[in-house]
Amino acid sequence: MKNLAFWKSVFLTKSIITCAEGAALFFADSWIRNLLNAQPLVNVEYSQLFFGLVFFIGVAYWWVANDISNNHGIIKFGICAQSFVFAILAYHTAIGTIHPLYLIPGIIDLIFAILYSVFLFLYSYKQAEPALE
Repeated sequence: MKNLAFWKSVFLTKSIITCAEGAALFFADSWIRNLLNAQPLVNVEYSQLFFGLVFFIGVAYWWVANDISNNHGIIKFGICAQSFVFAILAYHTAIGTIHPLYLIPGIIDLIFAILYSVFLFLYSYKQAEPALE
């Protein structure tokens, strides 16, 4: 697993998935909810803001794929964000407030959060900090 080409493809794959997911949900959330007989959202603007942010997180993963050695902060953010998404979706699936199909993107996020953690474990390096005077 210590192959940079593999890891670049991991970040590029997640970038494509995240951008596609954000764009698709931005435009089709109400249609998907109707298909699943789920309640429509009361404040659509909040979900649109969220789906837009999801899209731009996908753009950030594209930046990582193109400069894998200098974007470890984005990777750390991705681990936290994807773990949070999984936790929220798992919780709401468990208590029955969302359709179980909504957990699938959360499981995908958890898998990528684990992969991102493995990458950081393999490729992290300690940068020397300048001495404070």
